[in-house]
Amino acid sequence: MPVFRKQTFLSRQWLNTAALCLCDSLVLLAGLCLGDWIVYKVHGIPMSVHYALAVIPVWWIGAVITRVSPAWGLGAVEELRRIQLLLLAVFALAGLAVFFERIVPSRIVYIVSYLFGAVCIPLARIPVKKALLSAGRWGCATVLYGNAQQLLGVIETFQRNPLLGYAPYGVFTDELPAGAVLQGVSVLGRMEECSPAASVAIVPVSFAEGLSLSEEFDRILSGYQRVILVPDIKEDVFLWAIPRTLGSLIGLEITSNLLNSAARTFKRGLDIFLIALVAPIWIPLLVLTALTILLVDRQNPFFLQHRVGKTNRPFRPVKFRTMRPGAEKELEQTLARDESLRTEWAQNYKLRNDPRVTRMGRILRRTSLDELPQVLNVLAGQMSLVGPRPLPEYHHDQLAESARTPRSRVRPGITGLWQVSGRSDSGTAGMEKWDTYYVRNWSIWLDIIILARTFLAVIKGSGAY
Repeated sequence: MPVFRKQTFLSRQWLNTAALCLCDSLVLLAGLCLGDWIVYKVHGIPMSVHYALAVIPVWWIGAVITRVSPAWGLGAVEELRRIQLLLLAVFALAGLAVFFERIVPSRIVYIVSYLFGAVCIPLARIPVKKALLSAGRWGCATVLYGNAQQLLGVIETFQRNPLLGYAPYGVFTDELPAGAVLQGVSVLGRMEECSPAASVAIVPVSFAEGLSLSEEFDRILSGYQRVILVPDIKEDVFLWAIPRTLGSLIGLEITSNLLNSAARTFKRGLDIFLIALVAPIWIPLLVLTALTILLVDRQNPFFLQHRVGKTNRPFRPVKFRTMRPGAEKELEQTLARDESLRTEWAQNYKLRNDPRVTRMGRILRRTSLDELPQVLNVLAGQMSLVGPRPLPEYHHDQLAESARTPRSRVRPGITGLWQVSGRSDSGTAGMEKWDTYYVRNWSIWLDIIILARTFLAVIKGSGAY
Protein backbone atom coordinates (compact mmCIF):
# COMPACT_ATOMS: atom_id res chain seq x y z
CA MET A 1 0.00 0.00 0.00
CA PRO A 2 1.44 3.44 -0.89
CA VAL A 3 2.56 5.73 1.91
CA PHE A 4 1.03 9.24 1.83
CA ARG A 5 0.97 12.27 4.07
CA LYS A 6 -1.95 14.71 4.15
CA GLN A 7 0.23 17.62 3.05
CA THR A 8 1.41 15.77 -0.01
CA PHE A 9 -1.78 16.41 -2.03
CA LEU A 10 -0.75 19.92 -3.01
CA SER A 11 2.91 19.03 -3.42
CA ARG A 12 2.06 16.00 -5.56
CA GLN A 13 -0.38 18.05 -7.60
CA TRP A 14 2.29 20.65 -8.30
CA LEU A 15 4.96 18.01 -8.97
CA ASN A 16 2.76 16.07 -11.40
CA THR A 17 1.54 19.27 -13.05
CA ALA A 18 5.08 20.62 -13.44
CA ALA A 19 6.37 17.31 -14.83
CA LEU A 20 3.64 17.09 -17.46
CA CYS A 21 3.88 20.79 -18.35
CA LEU A 22 7.65 20.46 -18.76
CA CYS A 23 7.16 17.40 -20.96
CA ASP A 24 4.54 19.22 -23.05
CA SER A 25 6.78 22.30 -23.32
CA LEU A 26 9.72 20.27 -24.61
CA VAL A 27 7.47 18.68 -27.24
CA LEU A 28 6.10 22.08 -28.30
CA LEU A 29 9.61 23.53 -28.43
CA ALA A 30 10.80 20.55 -30.49
CA GLY A 31 7.89 21.06 -32.89
CA LEU A 32 8.66 24.76 -33.28
CA CYS A 33 12.34 23.98 -33.90
CA LEU A 34 11.38 21.35 -36.47
CA GLY A 35 9.17 23.87 -38.25
CA ASP A 36 11.96 26.48 -38.17
CA TRP A 37 14.43 23.94 -39.52
CA ILE A 38 12.11 23.10 -42.43
CA VAL A 39 11.71 26.82 -43.20
CA TYR A 40 15.48 27.23 -43.07
CA LYS A 41 15.99 24.34 -45.51
CA VAL A 42 13.25 25.55 -47.87
CA HIS A 43 13.67 29.34 -47.73
CA GLY A 44 17.05 29.84 -46.06
CA ILE A 45 15.52 31.88 -43.19
CA PRO A 46 17.64 31.58 -39.98
CA MET A 47 16.13 29.46 -37.20
CA SER A 48 14.51 31.18 -34.22
CA VAL A 49 12.44 29.87 -31.33
CA HIS A 50 10.96 33.18 -30.15
CA TYR A 51 7.49 31.87 -31.08
CA ALA A 52 7.79 29.62 -28.02
CA LEU A 53 7.45 32.75 -25.87
CA ALA A 54 3.85 33.00 -27.11
CA VAL A 55 2.91 29.31 -27.28
CA ILE A 56 4.41 27.68 -24.18
CA PRO A 57 3.16 30.06 -21.43
CA VAL A 58 -0.35 29.96 -22.89
CA TRP A 59 -0.17 26.16 -22.85
CA TRP A 60 0.80 26.11 -19.16
CA ILE A 61 -2.16 28.28 -18.19
CA GLY A 62 -4.59 26.32 -20.35
CA ALA A 63 -3.31 22.95 -19.09
CA VAL A 64 -3.94 23.91 -15.47
CA ILE A 65 -7.36 25.47 -16.13
CA THR A 66 -8.63 22.49 -18.15
CA ARG A 67 -6.97 19.95 -15.79
CA VAL A 68 -4.98 18.49 -18.66
CA SER A 69 -2.23 18.69 -16.06
CA PRO A 70 -1.99 16.73 -13.83
CA ALA A 71 -4.85 14.86 -15.58
CA TRP A 72 -5.80 12.82 -12.52
CA GLY A 73 -9.02 10.96 -13.10
CA LEU A 74 -8.99 11.43 -16.88
CA GLY A 75 -9.14 8.30 -19.00
CA ALA A 76 -7.01 8.01 -22.13
CA VAL A 77 -9.84 9.09 -24.43
CA GLU A 78 -10.88 12.13 -22.39
CA GLU A 79 -7.26 13.23 -21.90
CA LEU A 80 -6.63 12.99 -25.65
CA ARG A 81 -9.77 15.03 -26.36
CA ARG A 82 -8.79 17.78 -23.94
CA ILE A 83 -5.22 17.92 -25.24
CA GLN A 84 -6.34 18.33 -28.85
CA LEU A 85 -8.93 20.99 -28.05
CA LEU A 86 -6.47 22.87 -25.85
CA LEU A 87 -3.83 22.69 -28.56
CA LEU A 88 -6.21 24.28 -31.05
CA ALA A 89 -7.06 27.05 -28.60
CA VAL A 90 -3.43 27.69 -27.67
CA PHE A 91 -2.22 28.03 -31.24
CA ALA A 92 -5.16 30.30 -32.06
CA LEU A 93 -4.38 32.56 -29.09
CA ALA A 94 -0.64 32.46 -29.77
CA GLY A 95 -1.36 33.46 -33.36
CA LEU A 96 -3.28 36.48 -32.15
CA ALA A 97 -0.48 37.38 -29.77
CA VAL A 98 2.26 37.37 -32.38
CA PHE A 99 -0.03 39.24 -34.78
CA PHE A 100 -0.51 42.13 -32.35
CA GLU A 101 3.20 42.07 -31.57
CA ARG A 102 3.82 42.28 -35.32
CA ILE A 103 5.80 39.08 -35.29
CA VAL A 104 4.78 37.15 -38.37
CA PRO A 105 5.83 33.47 -38.10
CA SER A 106 5.85 31.22 -41.10
CA ARG A 107 2.69 29.21 -41.66
CA ILE A 108 4.96 26.19 -42.08
CA VAL A 109 6.23 26.65 -38.52
CA TYR A 110 2.72 26.77 -37.09
CA ILE A 111 1.41 23.82 -39.10
CA VAL A 112 4.42 21.60 -38.41
CA SER A 113 4.60 22.47 -34.71
CA TYR A 114 0.86 21.99 -34.25
CA LEU A 115 0.84 18.57 -35.94
CA PHE A 116 3.97 17.53 -34.07
CA GLY A 117 2.38 18.50 -30.77
CA ALA A 118 -0.94 16.83 -31.60
CA VAL A 119 0.82 13.49 -32.12
CA CYS A 120 3.70 13.65 -29.67
CA ILE A 121 2.24 15.33 -26.57
CA PRO A 122 -0.12 12.41 -25.73
CA LEU A 123 2.67 9.89 -26.46
CA ALA A 124 5.38 11.72 -24.50
CA ARG A 125 3.17 11.95 -21.40
CA ILE A 126 2.96 8.16 -21.02
CA PRO A 127 6.63 7.53 -20.05
CA VAL A 128 6.59 10.60 -17.79
CA LYS A 129 3.59 9.25 -15.89
CA LYS A 130 5.14 5.78 -15.70
CA ALA A 131 8.41 7.23 -14.37
CA LEU A 132 6.54 9.15 -11.66
CA LEU A 133 4.51 6.03 -10.87
CA SER A 134 7.67 3.92 -10.54
CA ALA A 135 9.15 6.54 -8.22
CA GLY A 136 5.99 6.55 -6.07
CA ARG A 137 5.28 10.18 -7.01
CA TRP A 138 2.28 9.85 -9.31
CA GLY A 139 -1.28 10.51 -8.23
CA CYS A 140 -2.79 11.06 -4.81
CA ALA A 141 -4.04 8.98 -1.89
CA THR A 142 -7.63 7.86 -2.44
CA VAL A 143 -10.02 6.18 -0.02
CA LEU A 144 -13.04 4.16 -1.09
CA TYR A 145 -16.41 3.80 0.62
CA GLY A 146 -19.00 1.09 0.05
CA ASN A 147 -19.86 -2.55 0.50
CA ALA A 148 -17.36 -5.27 -0.38
CA GLN A 149 -18.87 -6.00 -3.78
CA GLN A 150 -18.82 -2.34 -4.82
CA LEU A 151 -15.30 -1.88 -3.52
CA LEU A 152 -13.87 -4.85 -5.39
CA GLY A 153 -14.96 -3.40 -8.75
CA VAL A 154 -13.60 0.07 -7.96
CA ILE A 155 -10.28 -1.25 -6.62
CA GLU A 156 -9.79 -3.46 -9.67
CA THR A 157 -10.49 -0.48 -11.95
CA PHE A 158 -7.86 1.71 -10.29
CA GLN A 159 -5.31 -1.10 -10.02
CA ARG A 160 -5.83 -1.93 -13.69
CA ASN A 161 -5.43 1.76 -14.63
CA PRO A 162 -2.75 3.17 -12.28
CA LEU A 163 -2.10 6.13 -14.59
CA LEU A 164 -5.53 7.52 -13.66
CA GLY A 165 -3.76 8.97 -10.65
CA TYR A 166 -6.12 7.75 -7.93
CA ALA A 167 -4.06 5.32 -5.84
CA PRO A 168 -6.23 3.25 -3.44
CA TYR A 169 -4.96 4.06 0.06
CA GLY A 170 -7.65 2.32 2.07
CA VAL A 171 -11.34 1.44 2.25
CA PHE A 172 -14.19 2.16 4.63
CA THR A 173 -16.88 -0.50 4.88
CA ASP A 174 -19.31 -1.87 7.44
CA GLU A 175 -18.84 -5.45 6.24
CA LEU A 176 -15.20 -6.04 7.25
CA PRO A 177 -13.25 -5.23 10.42
CA ALA A 178 -10.51 -2.60 10.50
CA GLY A 179 -7.17 -4.15 9.55
CA ALA A 180 -8.65 -6.61 7.07
CA VAL A 181 -7.35 -6.56 3.51
CA LEU A 182 -9.55 -6.32 0.43
CA GLN A 183 -7.87 -6.91 -2.95
CA GLY A 184 -4.56 -5.77 -1.44
CA VAL A 185 -6.05 -2.60 0.14
CA SER A 186 -6.43 -2.24 3.92
CA VAL A 187 -9.76 -1.63 5.60
CA LEU A 188 -9.36 1.58 7.62
CA GLY A 189 -12.69 1.61 9.42
CA ARG A 190 -16.44 1.87 9.14
CA MET A 191 -18.49 4.01 6.72
CA GLU A 192 -18.98 6.83 9.21
CA GLU A 193 -15.22 7.35 9.59
CA CYS A 194 -12.71 9.24 7.46
CA SER A 195 -8.94 9.35 6.87
CA PRO A 196 -6.82 12.49 7.33
CA ALA A 197 -4.10 10.90 5.17
CA ALA A 198 -6.23 10.83 2.00
CA SER A 199 -7.18 13.68 -0.32
CA VAL A 200 -9.78 12.03 -2.56
CA ALA A 201 -12.78 9.90 -1.59
CA ILE A 202 -14.73 7.64 -3.94
CA VAL A 203 -18.24 7.27 -2.54
CA PRO A 204 -21.31 5.37 -3.86
CA VAL A 205 -24.40 7.46 -4.53
CA SER A 206 -26.22 5.24 -2.03
CA PHE A 207 -23.82 6.42 0.71
CA ALA A 208 -26.47 8.57 2.36
CA GLU A 209 -29.47 6.52 1.38
CA GLY A 210 -32.41 7.53 3.55
CA LEU A 211 -30.42 10.43 5.02
CA SER A 212 -29.41 13.92 3.92
CA LEU A 213 -26.43 13.76 1.57
CA SER A 214 -25.45 17.32 2.49
CA GLU A 215 -25.43 16.47 6.19
CA GLU A 216 -23.42 13.30 5.63
CA PHE A 217 -21.00 15.22 3.43
CA ASP A 218 -20.43 17.87 6.08
CA ARG A 219 -20.10 15.28 8.84
CA ILE A 220 -17.80 12.74 7.13
CA LEU A 221 -16.57 13.83 3.70
CA SER A 222 -15.88 17.54 4.00
CA GLY A 223 -12.24 16.89 4.96
CA TYR A 224 -11.38 15.51 1.53
CA GLN A 225 -10.08 17.73 -1.25
CA ARG A 226 -12.26 15.91 -3.79
CA VAL A 227 -15.27 13.62 -3.38
CA ILE A 228 -16.42 11.56 -6.37
CA LEU A 229 -19.91 10.07 -6.24
CA VAL A 230 -20.18 6.78 -8.13
CA PRO A 231 -23.60 5.56 -9.35
CA ASP A 232 -24.52 1.92 -8.87
CA ILE A 233 -23.60 0.86 -12.41
CA LYS A 234 -21.61 -2.38 -12.48
CA GLU A 235 -20.90 -2.54 -16.21
CA ASP A 236 -18.52 -0.83 -18.62
CA VAL A 237 -21.45 0.98 -20.25
CA PHE A 238 -20.95 4.68 -20.88
CA LEU A 239 -17.82 6.63 -21.73
CA TRP A 240 -19.49 10.00 -22.26
CA ALA A 241 -21.68 10.36 -19.18
CA ILE A 242 -21.68 14.07 -18.28
CA PRO A 243 -23.19 15.33 -15.02
CA ARG A 244 -25.93 17.93 -15.45
CA THR A 245 -27.64 20.09 -12.86
CA LEU A 246 -31.35 20.30 -13.64
CA GLY A 247 -32.68 22.74 -11.11
CA SER A 248 -32.76 20.77 -7.88
CA LEU A 249 -32.00 17.52 -9.73
CA ILE A 250 -28.63 16.03 -10.70
CA GLY A 251 -28.53 13.79 -13.76
CA LEU A 252 -26.12 12.06 -16.12
CA GLU A 253 -26.38 13.06 -19.77
CA ILE A 254 -25.54 10.26 -22.21
CA THR A 255 -25.01 11.15 -25.86
CA SER A 256 -25.16 8.67 -28.74
CA ASN A 257 -22.70 10.27 -31.15
CA LEU A 258 -23.36 7.87 -34.02
CA LEU A 259 -26.95 9.14 -34.27
CA ASN A 260 -25.49 12.49 -35.32
CA SER A 261 -25.32 12.59 -39.13
CA ALA A 262 -22.46 15.13 -39.04
CA ALA A 263 -20.46 12.77 -36.80
CA ARG A 264 -21.03 9.84 -39.17
CA THR A 265 -19.96 11.99 -42.13
CA PHE A 266 -16.86 13.09 -40.26
CA LYS A 267 -15.97 9.47 -39.43
CA ARG A 268 -16.31 8.51 -43.09
CA GLY A 269 -14.22 11.49 -44.16
CA LEU A 270 -11.51 10.58 -41.67
CA ASP A 271 -11.36 7.04 -43.08
CA ILE A 272 -10.80 8.34 -46.60
CA PHE A 273 -8.25 10.94 -45.45
CA LEU A 274 -6.14 8.45 -43.47
CA ILE A 275 -6.19 5.86 -46.26
CA ALA A 276 -5.11 8.49 -48.79
CA LEU A 277 -2.44 9.79 -46.40
CA VAL A 278 -0.74 6.40 -46.03
CA ALA A 279 -1.38 5.24 -49.61
CA PRO A 280 2.38 5.37 -50.43
CA ILE A 281 2.83 2.71 -47.73
CA TRP A 282 -0.14 0.37 -48.07
CA ILE A 283 -0.32 0.19 -51.88
CA PRO A 284 3.25 -1.13 -52.42
CA LEU A 285 2.88 -3.40 -49.36
CA LEU A 286 -0.37 -4.84 -50.69
CA VAL A 287 1.12 -5.53 -54.12
CA LEU A 288 4.34 -7.01 -52.69
CA THR A 289 2.45 -9.28 -50.26
CA ALA A 290 0.09 -10.50 -52.98
CA LEU A 291 3.02 -11.37 -55.26
CA THR A 292 4.80 -13.18 -52.43
CA ILE A 293 1.74 -15.33 -51.67
CA LEU A 294 1.36 -16.08 -55.37
CA LEU A 295 5.00 -17.18 -55.67
CA VAL A 296 5.12 -19.17 -52.42
CA ASP A 297 1.70 -20.87 -52.38
CA ARG A 298 0.92 -20.86 -56.12
CA GLN A 299 -2.67 -19.88 -55.23
CA ASN A 300 -4.92 -16.87 -55.67
CA PRO A 301 -3.52 -14.49 -53.01
CA PHE A 302 -6.96 -13.11 -52.13
CA PHE A 303 -9.80 -14.72 -50.22
CA LEU A 304 -13.42 -13.53 -50.07
CA GLN A 305 -16.07 -14.80 -47.67
CA HIS A 306 -19.57 -13.52 -47.00
CA ARG A 307 -19.75 -11.48 -43.79
CA VAL A 308 -22.56 -9.56 -42.06
CA GLY A 309 -22.25 -5.80 -42.51
CA LYS A 310 -24.14 -2.66 -41.58
CA THR A 311 -27.93 -3.17 -41.27
CA ASN A 312 -27.16 -6.93 -41.44
CA ARG A 313 -26.48 -6.74 -45.18
CA PRO A 314 -24.02 -9.37 -46.42
CA PHE A 315 -20.81 -8.26 -48.11
CA ARG A 316 -17.49 -9.85 -49.04
CA PRO A 317 -14.42 -8.38 -47.31
CA VAL A 318 -11.12 -8.92 -49.10
CA LYS A 319 -8.34 -10.68 -47.19
CA PHE A 320 -5.06 -12.26 -48.09
CA ARG A 321 -5.37 -16.04 -48.35
CA THR A 322 -3.90 -17.72 -45.27
CA MET A 323 -5.39 -21.23 -45.66
CA ARG A 324 -5.12 -24.04 -48.12
CA PRO A 325 -7.87 -24.46 -50.73
CA GLY A 326 -10.79 -26.57 -49.49
CA ALA A 327 -10.32 -25.25 -45.96
CA GLU A 328 -14.01 -25.50 -45.06
CA LYS A 329 -14.21 -29.20 -45.84
CA GLU A 330 -10.91 -29.82 -44.06
CA LEU A 331 -12.30 -28.04 -40.99
CA GLU A 332 -15.32 -30.38 -40.87
CA GLN A 333 -13.04 -33.42 -41.00
CA THR A 334 -10.68 -32.00 -38.35
CA LEU A 335 -13.48 -31.18 -35.91
CA ALA A 336 -15.14 -34.55 -36.47
CA ARG A 337 -12.08 -36.43 -35.21
CA ASP A 338 -10.89 -34.12 -32.41
CA GLU A 339 -13.22 -33.28 -29.51
CA SER A 340 -10.89 -30.69 -27.95
CA LEU A 341 -10.76 -28.75 -31.21
CA ARG A 342 -14.56 -28.94 -31.47
CA THR A 343 -14.83 -27.35 -28.02
CA GLU A 344 -12.33 -24.63 -28.90
CA TRP A 345 -14.15 -23.87 -32.16
CA ALA A 346 -17.54 -23.74 -30.41
CA GLN A 347 -16.19 -21.13 -27.98
CA ASN A 348 -14.35 -18.75 -30.33
CA TYR A 349 -14.94 -19.93 -33.92
CA LYS A 350 -11.16 -19.96 -34.24
CA LEU A 351 -8.40 -22.48 -33.57
CA ARG A 352 -5.13 -21.39 -31.99
CA ASN A 353 -3.18 -24.03 -33.96
CA ASP A 354 -5.34 -24.30 -37.05
CA PRO A 355 -3.95 -27.09 -39.28
CA ARG A 356 -5.41 -25.43 -42.39
CA VAL A 357 -3.20 -22.35 -42.14
CA THR A 358 -0.23 -22.23 -44.51
CA ARG A 359 3.29 -21.29 -43.45
CA MET A 360 2.92 -17.95 -45.21
CA GLY A 361 -0.53 -17.58 -43.68
CA ARG A 362 0.85 -17.85 -40.15
CA ILE A 363 3.19 -14.94 -40.83
CA LEU A 364 0.36 -12.87 -42.28
CA ARG A 365 -1.91 -13.59 -39.31
CA ARG A 366 0.79 -12.92 -36.75
CA THR A 367 1.51 -9.52 -38.31
CA SER A 368 -2.18 -8.87 -39.15
CA LEU A 369 -1.18 -8.26 -42.76
CA ASP A 370 -3.96 -10.61 -43.86
CA GLU A 371 -6.39 -7.75 -43.06
CA LEU A 372 -4.61 -5.18 -45.26
CA PRO A 373 -6.73 -5.63 -48.44
CA GLN A 374 -9.80 -4.57 -46.47
CA VAL A 375 -8.79 -0.95 -47.10
CA LEU A 376 -10.47 -1.59 -50.47
CA ASN A 377 -13.72 -2.39 -48.64
CA VAL A 378 -13.33 0.85 -46.67
CA LEU A 379 -12.94 2.82 -49.89
CA ALA A 380 -16.03 1.06 -51.26
CA GLY A 381 -18.04 2.18 -48.22
CA GLN A 382 -18.63 -1.34 -46.90
CA MET A 383 -16.30 -1.03 -43.92
CA SER A 384 -14.60 1.54 -41.71
CA LEU A 385 -11.06 1.65 -40.35
CA VAL A 386 -12.49 1.22 -36.84
CA GLY A 387 -15.66 -0.68 -35.97
CA PRO A 388 -17.02 -4.04 -34.83
CA ARG A 389 -15.39 -7.16 -36.23
CA PRO A 390 -17.17 -8.36 -39.45
CA LEU A 391 -18.45 -11.87 -38.76
CA PRO A 392 -19.61 -14.81 -40.88
CA GLU A 393 -23.34 -15.37 -40.58
CA TYR A 394 -22.97 -18.54 -38.47
CA HIS A 395 -20.88 -16.63 -35.89
CA HIS A 396 -23.06 -13.52 -36.01
CA ASP A 397 -26.18 -15.57 -35.30
CA GLN A 398 -24.59 -17.01 -32.16
CA LEU A 399 -24.18 -13.57 -30.58
CA ALA A 400 -26.73 -12.37 -28.06
CA GLU A 401 -29.47 -10.15 -29.47
CA SER A 402 -28.19 -7.34 -27.24
CA ALA A 403 -24.89 -7.53 -29.14
CA ARG A 404 -26.28 -8.02 -32.67
CA THR A 405 -28.55 -4.95 -32.60
CA PRO A 406 -25.87 -2.30 -31.89
CA ARG A 407 -23.45 -3.93 -34.35
CA SER A 408 -25.99 -3.58 -37.15
CA ARG A 409 -25.99 0.22 -36.76
CA VAL A 410 -22.42 0.78 -37.95
CA ARG A 411 -20.00 -0.36 -40.61
CA PRO A 412 -17.69 -3.20 -39.55
CA GLY A 413 -14.07 -2.22 -38.98
CA ILE A 414 -10.62 -3.45 -39.97
CA THR A 415 -9.74 -2.98 -36.32
CA GLY A 416 -11.86 -2.31 -33.27
CA LEU A 417 -12.07 -2.13 -29.52
CA TRP A 418 -12.42 -5.91 -29.25
CA GLN A 419 -9.18 -6.47 -31.15
CA VAL A 420 -7.16 -4.09 -28.98
CA SER A 421 -8.71 -5.46 -25.78
CA GLY A 422 -7.22 -8.91 -26.20
CA ARG A 423 -8.05 -9.75 -29.84
CA SER A 424 -8.54 -13.48 -30.21
CA ASP A 425 -7.68 -14.09 -26.54
CA SER A 426 -10.84 -12.33 -25.32
CA GLY A 427 -13.17 -14.63 -27.30
CA THR A 428 -16.81 -14.13 -28.21
CA ALA A 429 -17.69 -12.80 -24.74
CA GLY A 430 -15.11 -10.05 -25.18
CA MET A 431 -16.48 -9.28 -28.63
CA GLU A 432 -20.03 -8.89 -27.30
CA LYS A 433 -18.78 -6.58 -24.56
CA TRP A 434 -16.29 -4.37 -26.38
CA ASP A 435 -17.96 -4.04 -29.80
CA THR A 436 -21.24 -2.91 -28.24
CA TYR A 437 -19.34 -0.55 -25.91
CA TYR A 438 -17.70 0.98 -28.98
CA VAL A 439 -21.01 1.57 -30.77
CA ARG A 440 -22.54 3.07 -27.65
CA ASN A 441 -19.60 5.40 -26.96
CA TRP A 442 -18.12 6.22 -30.37
CA SER A 443 -16.12 9.40 -30.76
CA ILE A 444 -13.27 10.50 -32.98
CA TRP A 445 -11.04 10.42 -29.90
CA LEU A 446 -11.92 6.80 -29.20
CA ASP A 447 -11.10 5.93 -32.83
CA ILE A 448 -7.68 7.55 -32.50
CA ILE A 449 -6.94 5.65 -29.28
CA ILE A 450 -7.99 2.36 -30.93
CA LEU A 451 -5.82 3.00 -34.00
CA ALA A 452 -2.82 3.76 -31.77
CA ARG A 453 -3.41 0.62 -29.68
CA THR A 454 -3.84 -1.42 -32.85
CA PHE A 455 -0.41 -0.32 -33.99
CA LEU A 456 1.10 -1.44 -30.67
CA ALA A 457 -0.86 -4.74 -30.69
CA VAL A 458 0.35 -5.54 -34.21
CA ILE A 459 3.95 -4.85 -33.23
CA LYS A 460 3.65 -7.11 -30.18
CA GLY A 461 1.57 -9.72 -32.04
CA SER A 462 -0.62 -10.02 -28.94
CA GLY A 463 -3.73 -12.16 -29.22
CA ALA A 464 -3.35 -12.82 -32.96
CA TYR A 465 -3.53 -16.36 -34.40
